[in-house]
This record gives sequence, structure tokens and C-alpha cells, in this order.
Amino acid sequence: MNVVALLVPVLALLQPLAAPKFTAALRAADESVPPGGKTELAVELTIEKGWHIYHPIILDTGAPTTIAFEAPPGVTFGELRFPAPELEEEGDAKFLSLAGRVVVLTTIEIAKDVPPGPAKVQTLVHALVCKGLCVPMDATAALTLKVGPRAAGTAQADFFKETRETLPVPLGQAKYIEGSSVAVSRDPVDIDEENEVVLTIKVRKGHHIQDRDPGVEGLIPTRLYIEPLDGLRFDEQKWPAAHVREMEGFGKVREQSGEFKIRAPFTVIDSEFTGGPVALRLLFTYQCCTDAGTCYPPETAEALVRFGVHAATEPPSDALPRGTLFAAMLPPGTLSAAHPLRTPGTVAQGTQPDTGLLWNLLLGFLGGLILNVMPCVFPVISIKIIGFVKQAGEDRGRILRLGLAFCAGIMVWFWVFGILTAYGQVPWQNPWVVISLASILFLFALNLFGVFEIVLPGTAASTLDAAAGREGYTGAFLKGLLATLMGTACTAPFFASAATYAATQGKVIALLVFSGAGLGMASPYVLLSAYPGWLRFLPKPGAWMVTFKQVMGFVLLGTAVWLLLIIARMLDARGVAWTTAFLTFLGLAAWLLGQVGLNWTTRGRVLAWVHALAIVALGVWFCFFFMYDVEKAAQAAPAGGGTGVAEAHGPDEVLAAVAASDWNGHIPWQPWRPGLDEELARRGYTVYVDFTAAWCVTCQTNKATSLEIDSTRARMKSLGVVPLEGDYTKKDAVIAERLLAFGRNSVPLNQIYPAGRPADVITLPVFLTPGIVTENLEQAGPSKNGNATATLDR
Repeated sequence: MNVVALLVPVLALLQPLAAPKFTAALRAADESVPPGGKTELAVELTIEKGWHIYHPIILDTGAPTTIAFEAPPGVTFGELRFPAPELEEEGDAKFLSLAGRVVVLTTIEIAKDVPPGPAKVQTLVHALVCKGLCVPMDATAALTLKVGPRAAGTAQADFFKETRETLPVPLGQAKYIEGSSVAVSRDPVDIDEENEVVLTIKVRKGHHIQDRDPGVEGLIPTRLYIEPLDGLRFDEQKWPAAHVREMEGFGKVREQSGEFKIRAPFTVIDSEFTGGPVALRLLFTYQCCTDAGTCYPPETAEALVRFGVHAATEPPSDALPRGTLFAAMLPPGTLSAAHPLRTPGTVAQGTQPDTGLLWNLLLGFLGGLILNVMPCVFPVISIKIIGFVKQAGEDRGRILRLGLAFCAGIMVWFWVFGILTAYGQVPWQNPWVVISLASILFLFALNLFGVFEIVLPGTAASTLDAAAGREGYTGAFLKGLLATLMGTACTAPFFASAATYAATQGKVIALLVFSGAGLGMASPYVLLSAYPGWLRFLPKPGAWMVTFKQVMGFVLLGTAVWLLLIIARMLDARGVAWTTAFLTFLGLAAWLLGQVGLNWTTRGRVLAWVHALAIVALGVWFCFFFMYDVEKAAQAAPAGGGTGVAEAHGPDEVLAAVAASDWNGHIPWQPWRPGLDEELARRGYTVYVDFTAAWCVTCQTNKATSLEIDSTRARMKSLGVVPLEGDYTKKDAVIAERLLAFGRNSVPLNQIYPAGRPADVITLPVFLTPGIVTENLEQAGPSKNGNATATLDR
């Protein structure tokens, strides 16, 4: 067997794993501040080169970077001001990123009654650090500030001056649009009543800025970004008609000039907002040009819009505005605890309690043991069973060594899996891993069919070893590696809880938990290898083994076909076609190796291997680089992985789509997006959310046996349930955060949001039955508005 080819999935996964550096430091503009005074405070973040974090204003993907402080009583903090972000794209998703050295400014104020002396200030920064993969990370920092007479001068003056220059300019002072302003059309606003954020832009006379659609590629469009906030629903922005003029060398360009208004309609849909206050952060990016054709560098302006919400009772006088404008205040002692709190902007409800390392080691061990009987692993384990049968009459020491080699493969993969988990990576979301696995299983199937037997060049002893059909140590190791990799597509009982615990701990704890799972999966093989007398309970070698091998070959081929279905979801139909074409190259190379005879010279065997490897290399280049680009296809594929579920809609479009379905033959799943489930529940609809993936065998089993069946469909329809699907087939940092927040390190995750009670989320177990689904649907109750069809008809 080609060892290099077998190791491709592992090498592909290890390549991107470099621990991202993410640190925080605190700096104060003054070493001491008198009671009743205030000073500037900087949170300095350092992000490793090539990685980025997200600005608090989230566009199509990402999670906001949040900052929380812990300080003595009487010490308060002002608005958080982030530097101007960069607009980036990844596939069809756009996001605002911050990279390198990021300094966030705020103010710190000392109350008049704070006694003189030291005041310790601590901060907790939570961010999603990304470079291809995304890693949720925390960084902490501390600073001791003196409360007392202010010292003359400051050593930090230059630092704070440079930092202010990186901040967006306040909208009213922005270059070329001086005097611009922002407001809401009504203040305070009512729940469920339409309102507008109105941005009034005043472009300097004789100048213009580009429209949001300049009409010509290469010109910089003007953009208005508004902070998304749970409980607010924003509709499409309304821009005035652009001025179109002919510009030499460009053609027709679209511009905005003079005074004009941009309107962003929104509705407050969360009753918890009542009383306010609400503070929304806005960014306005633009490039100004003179009418004569001279263009200036792009600018970023920042604005804050504040408003209240009508309420029966007045809010507390010291209530901070909702949003990421202000840092959260952590309870005293939080940052010195073993497990820091998550700051606002991350989901905290639904997490598993910390049950301790020993308990989770036991859960990991039991979960690894149960993995041996999961359907994902059986095709490879069956090959190992054949190996044990063959070894029944062999030397006891050799049996033990082969068994340990198989177990070493299991352990190595669990260690790799532990590292991947610590960095938020899921192997099955990498198309190269799936293609490699399909190729390996195809080769195993050809081997079981007798197309080829490996006779490696080497000594006479190794030739006799291969001729006798005895398993080698390398083959045993790689079979253990492959068996465990296949097992990651199944979520075994107990293992899910242990893996989630590991994902929320440090790297050492994660490796310990996954080592426990590896020992659990390896333990039966260690026992069978150490006590070969137990092998007498297995069938005796005979002609049946040939038939069994061939049957297992078809099982492996079926598994490879299943992997092709996953490739179709991750890439497209051409991806499946060219993967199949590559398997043809692979089959030719395997057939060529099968022609090698025992009487071939070493030179002849080497030439056969050289030609076989050349065929494989040619196949990789021709299929995946010359005729088809896997990386481009992966980026171009829809975020849902080509599930047939439409692109993300707003709540009205989702309700219309569900209403238009007759529920015959399938549940009308709609694409999940953050906040949609809660919003629909607030509107009075019961919502079922299924986080799933094409490569997740447990997910597909749940669908086939408990969800996509007549009784479940009928009950969902009668209760007026709105079904949402979150597809985790491809990488999705937002879904990954959601899974961890509710105690899962991977899919499946099934949840029900009761109508009118979005906070009372019902999380279903990993393995579903029709009874479990129906019972929890009944517990959640029907939609208060009836079904979607009735609501739309009204």
C-alpha cells in the first residue's frame, strides 16, 4: 500500500495548524487619576500575522470581538472605540476584519468617593481568531491604576496620539462631508413599529462621492454598515437615486453629491428592549472626488445613534445602552476564576456543567469503546477481524506487536483529533480529506477483490512475509489510523460530552481526554493481542474468508460512494465526476502493482512502483488542477453545501416558503442564520432547528428514522412548526460557536424554540427516536399564530 497516499488526510489537516498568537495588554494615559477624574484606557491586542479577528459590526459571517472589564466599585468605563476595519471577502461572504496590532480606546472614570490608593483593572477579550479555520480565543490583561493626584505629563502621550489617528473620524467632522449627522425618525420607538435610522450626508460643494453601486469596476463604492443587535430587525437600506454622468475613460459612473439621506428601516422585536436605552454603532466608508476628477484616499467615519423604547416602567438611571458600544462589567473575582466568563456577544446558555477531568476521561473511554460498533468504523474493523483470524496460529509475540501497531494508529489519530479540536478544526469539512478517504477506501476494496497484493521491494524476508499474506506493522498502523478517522463521522454515546468538555479546556486537558477515548477504542485489540487464546472463539480460517473479504470490498465501495455524495455537497457535480476520474487513475496504478510477481527483480519492482506513483501524480494534476480546481470550487460552492435549501432569507420569506410547501415527502427546511430562530419564536412560532452535515452518519440516521417520516412531518405541520436547517458540511465559525455553546463539539444538534418563549430552548439528545421528537414538540406546543399559511393569509 502507498504509505504516502494513506497519510495525505493527516498531512492535509496538520498543515494549517499553527497556534495563533492572541494577547492583550492594558495601557492608561495617566499613571494616577484623582477621585472624580478620568483618563483614557487602551486595550492593545496582538494577533499573529496572517490571522484576523472580527469588528463588532458583523456582516455575512463571523462573531463580534467583545471586551469586558473587572474593576473596584466606583470605577466605570466609557464607550469602546475600535480602529477602522478592512472589508474582506471569503467566497461570497463579506466581513470587517482587524489584524496585526489592534488598539481599542475607552475612558476610565473614578467616582468622587473612591479612596486614594491602587485600583486594579482587568480585562477579558473574547474573539474569533481566523485564518481559514476559526479558533474561539480569550485574552486577559491587568493594570494597576493609582487613585490620587494626577502626575504632570505622561510617557504614553505619543502612543495615545498615534492610536487616535487609527480611529474612524466622527461623522460630523469627517473630511469632505462635514456637518453630516445621524438620527432615528422617532424617539422613543414602540415595539413592532417600523422606524428608520436616517443618515444625512452633506458633500462639500464641487465634490461628490461614489454611489453604493458606482457602475464601473475599480471605483470604490460607498457603504453604510450598522451594528446588528439581537432584538432589532433591519430591512434593506433605502438610498436616493444616483447622479449618472459620462466620465472619460470610465464610461457612465454613478455618484452622490450635495445633501442626501440614507434610510435604514428597522423594527424593535424584543420586548426585553423596553425602556432602552439602545446605542448603535455605524460605519460610513466612502471616497470623495472633485468634480474635476481628482480623487482623495478612502475615508471611514463613525457615528452613534441612540434611542429609547417605550416601556411601562422607566429603566434604571444607571442602565448602559444595549450593544457592543460599552464594555461589559464582570463580577469581582471573575477573571481569577478557573474558567473565565464569556462576554456579551457569545452564547453562554446551554453549556454543559464542568463535571471534572476524571469523569470526562471515563466518558471518553466509554465513548471510544462504543465507537468500535458504530457503522462508520465497521468496514475497516472487519478487515482487522480478518487479520486476527489469519494470525490465530502465529507466534504470540508477533500477534501482540501487530495488535499494538494497530492500536498505535488509533492513538495517533485521537491525538491528532485532540489537536484539531483544540483549534476548532473538523476533518470532514476539508474536501481534500474526503477525496483522500474515498481514494483509500477504493484502494482497500480493490485489494480485497484481489486486484493487487503489495510486494514491496526489499529483503527476502519481507518478500516471504508478503508472500505468506501476513499483515505488516505499517499496514496494521495505517488500518488503525483509518478506522479512527472513519469513526469521526459518527458521534458515539458518552464521547460527545467528553469531546465538548475537551474543546472548552486547555490543550493539555484536550489531549488527555482524547487519549482516554483512544484507549477505549484500542482496548479490545490490546486484550485480543495480549491473550491470543481468546482468538479461538473466532471462526477458523477457511474458504469463507475469501467470500467475506469480497463482501467487505463491496461494503468499502459503498462507503466510497457515500463519500462521493459528501463531495457533491461540498463542491459540485463536476467535483464528483473528476474524483471518479481520479479513482480510474488510481485503479490503473493498483492494477499495475498487482502485476508484480514474487520472481520479479528488485529493479523491476522499483520500476513498477515508479510508474504507479507517476500515474497517481498524473491523475492528481489532471483531475484536480488542470481540468478542475478543488479550492476554487470549494469557495464557490454555496454556504449550505448544495443541500437544496435556498439561500438565507428573512423571517417573512421563510414563513412564505413554509406556507407554500405541502409537506408531502419531505420537511420544508429553511436555511438557519443567527437570530432567525429566536426572532420567529418571538413572533409566536414554534421553531425546530436541525444542525446537520452530509458527512455526519448520526445526523443522516436521525433524519431517516425520526425526522423525515410521515408521523413527524404530520405532527410538525399540525403544530405550525417552522423548520430550520443549519448545514455544517463546510466550515462555519458561527455554527461552531453555537455548537460549543450548547455542549456539542460537532453535529448533530437538534433544538426546539417554543412559540413566544425564545429563551426556553429545548435541546434534544444526540440520538433521536420518533417518540423523543414528538414528545418534545408537544412540550414546546403549537405556534401561537397557527401555521405559516394561515398567518400569511391574514
